[in-house]
Amino acid sequence: MTRIHLAVSATVWFSIALLPGCSSHRKSTASRSPIPVQVKRVKTTSDAALARYSGSLEPAAHVDIAFRVGGYVETLGQATGSNGKPRTIEEGDFVKQGTVLARIRSADYSQTVATARAGISEARAELTLADAELVRAQKLFETNSISKAELDAKVARAASAHATVEAATARAGQAGVALEDTVIKAPMDGVILMRDLEIGTLVSPGRPVLEIADISTVKAKFAVPEAIVEKLAVGSPLSVQVGSEDYSRFSGRLLDARVTRIAPAADSKGRVFSVEAELPNASGALRPGSVISVRLPEDALFKPSLAVPLSAIVRSRQDPRGFAVFVIDGEGVRGKARSQQVALGDIVGNAVTVESGLSSGQRVVTVGATLIQDGSDTLVAP
Repeated sequence: MTRIHLAVSATVWFSIALLPGCSSHRKSTASRSPIPVQVKRVKTTSDAALARYSGSLEPAAHVDIAFRVGGYVETLGQATGSNGKPRTIEEGDFVKQGTVLARIRSADYSQTVATARAGISEARAELTLADAELVRAQKLFETNSISKAELDAKVARAASAHATVEAATARAGQAGVALEDTVIKAPMDGVILMRDLEIGTLVSPGRPVLEIADISTVKAKFAVPEAIVEKLAVGSPLSVQVGSEDYSRFSGRLLDARVTRIAPAADSKGRVFSVEAELPNASGALRPGSVISVRLPEDALFKPSLAVPLSAIVRSRQDPRGFAVFVIDGEGVRGKARSQQVALGDIVGNAVTVESGLSSGQRVVTVGATLIQDGSDTLVAP
């Protein structure tokens, strides 16, 4: 009886497995469905065409200004408003070197100066008396009227009086410096970028309350990978597009510039090198903080090459240390993925150059490469 039961069970299982609605049949059908992917046609390009780097404009020089002493803000600097009347300085105002920007209440510091000067007068009076007593003591000692010990005491007192005068003078000088520090002035010609104080504000020493920048010249600052920085040098020409490439007040033309500084070491996080180029800005039209797009010249520095997006690169099945891409042959919407080994070059931006393994015009999978394998049916998304 047991054998018959097993035979019947096997037959029933086999019959169920052949039913159209069974789970294994659905899986087999699903495995043959084309996998949606996105492709990009390989084109001959140059490193420079790939190396369009975003950056920003920075002032040629800027200074954070803080009070060296603390206190309540008493007055702020003045500027001429659009109506021709004076008003409190604001962010965006241009100021000349030496212009008073802010002043804190100085009464306490003035009293300290007065006290220190009185201390000098008192110390000098003591010094005069000590010097006179020393002269008399020297004459008495010459006539043997006093002992050597008494003379030494007068000499020591005179020296102490001299030291007291010097200390009092130093304290007065320090008090005078503190009094001068109740006023901050513009260290250079520039534009006020930040003002973080109002009249009546209690400020503490060392906290930046104003920021002033020289924007007569601005720096185009951007970062490039090692593959590009090796081809640049101080003086290398480049072009700077200010603002959006679709719309900006500088649309339709590029600003020519030259590299003025290349960082000697890469950034520890992004492993990229900071590069700067100066742009004249006498009119003030170039504003610090603006987004820029930097284009590097193609002639002499760069050679034509093939490149694909980094998302297209996968590990090679034939060589664990190699790389490959999936190629979709033909022009149809549906096609089979074919694994193609490639030799890679430099990484440039979000792409990588291909030294061998691909030809211009081939379609490579850029989205979905990790979901397919050699021979997979694919559906090319528009």
